[in-house]
Amino acid sequence: MKFIPEFLDRRPMLYAVVFWVFALILAAIAINWLAMPVIAGRFANTMIVPNVVDLPAEEAEKVLKKAGLNYKWAKEGRYSFEIAANNVMIQIPEAGRTVKENRTIFLTISKGRQEVIVPDLRGASQRQAEISLQRLELVLGAKIEGAHAEIPRGVVIRTEPEVGKKVRIGSKVDLVISSGNSEGKILLPNLKEMSLDKAIETIKSLGFKVGEVTTVPHDNKLPNTVLDLNPKSGEYLEEGTTIHLTVAE
Repeated sequence: MKFIPEFLDRRPMLYAVVFWVFALILAAIAINWLAMPVIAGRFANTMIVPNVVDLPAEEAEKVLKKAGLNYKWAKEGRYSFEIAANNVMIQIPEAGRTVKENRTIFLTISKGRQEVIVPDLRGASQRQAEISLQRLELVLGAKIEGAHAEIPRGVVIRTEPEVGKKVRIGSKVDLVISSGNSEGKILLPNLKEMSLDKAIETIKSLGFKVGEVTTVPHDNKLPNTVLDLNPKSGEYLEEGTTIHLTVAE
């Protein structure tokens, strides 16, 4: 029988001890880096995301703060037919989702309905006017009979609101259509280049009423010179119609 030194006889046991020590160390590292975050996450405070869509911006922020959530606004808002301007249009995550405390909710504000400028439809046929309004996503409103010294029957005299006004997409625009009949109506003369005092005197003498007087800067006109009027010159109008003036500042 061969003689085996004692230290060699114990070597397999030593290897086993070293192996299990390293195994325990690796297991501890794995638990610390992988398992613990999962376990901790399960016990972290969670909550249901409240619905802040269609709330005013300040009110939405208060609701989220009270719920223990953070918020961040998108740099640009979006136009909306349904959500009023300055109300929350979009929230991410959506309402009803379960999230951790202090989760950031991303918000987008509504800019309301987009605005467009009422086009100049004077002299257009009714069909042409309707097509022009549809292209701008405006709605044809009432067709009002009028008369004009130069515009023939069935042609647009003007719009209400007047040309150049900003209105929201989806707004109604009324058309004043020439009927060719001026009986019982009064011709509105050209008041442009008149002084404001003279224009007011003329308007009143014809049985019309003076409406808003808007001043705008103008380098080449004397102050209070009439630049424009609404309704326009050349229209036959009912007595008592209100005439709005734009004059140089």
